[in-house]
Amino acid sequence: MARNRRGGGDGGDDSSRWLTTYGDTVTLLLAFFVMLFAISQVDVRRFELLVSGLRDPFKNEGVVEGILNTGNGIVGPTKQTEPQPQTGVEGLDVMFDSPAVPGFPEGENESPGNYLGSVEELRQVREALAAALAAAGVDTSVRLDLDERGLVVSIATDEVLFPTGSAEVQPAGREILEVMAPVLASFDNSIRVEGHTDTVPLNRNGYTNWNLSADRALAVLDILLDQGLNPRRLSATGYGEYRPIAPNDTEEGRQRNRRVELVIVAETPPEE
Repeated sequence: MARNRRGGGDGGDDSSRWLTTYGDTVTLLLAFFVMLFAISQVDVRRFELLVSGLRDPFKNEGVVEGILNTGNGIVGPTKQTEPQPQTGVEGLDVMFDSPAVPGFPEGENESPGNYLGSVEELRQVREALAAALAAAGVDTSVRLDLDERGLVVSIATDEVLFPTGSAEVQPAGREILEVMAPVLASFDNSIRVEGHTDTVPLNRNGYTNWNLSADRALAVLDILLDQGLNPRRLSATGYGEYRPIAPNDTEEGRQRNRRVELVIVAETPPEE
């Protein structure tokens, strides 16, 4: 029996296999160029129908005559639109709708504009607050003063608003705030709630006088919110020991400095 020749058998001649790869490559190139040729032939009428169909779903009037906002589109010059107002730092011509405030019905978020700016108006508020506090028998812990900021309602913290070193409002402090709330709700000036402490160091694992003053201001703000005041009017700030109204070298002075102030901001600074 004669032996098969080397390289024979069912596999055939390997030297011609490159033709298969070559044929596939030529076919792919042919298909690619046919595709390029096909997409280069634009049926203008059908294209206009396509873009017109996209106008309504996407609310874009500019697609009727072109693709780009400037220059020439595929089917002709693009419609030129009027410049729109800018929303950046320059040209603040766009008014943004304010988001609804949780807890306030729609339409009650905007202030009706009952702002108090004159000294006489702020004096009337001071008298109304003093009368309400006196009627409730809680006026001894509250000071009402006019200064360049507006009307300042200063409430002592010691055993009135808060226990020593705490930011939890006591019942006596809550009663004072609840008595004042109807008067504070009768106008629309901004109210800044400011927390203050004395210079006695407080450092409980990093919790300092800064933290205490800020937490006390926020605690008072929360009660005013519970009483229905518009949150857009309110802000809270903690000043720690750095805005005293009396010397800190006596117990009486330190007691005066431990306070929370409600600053009813005047629209125009009052003048005594």
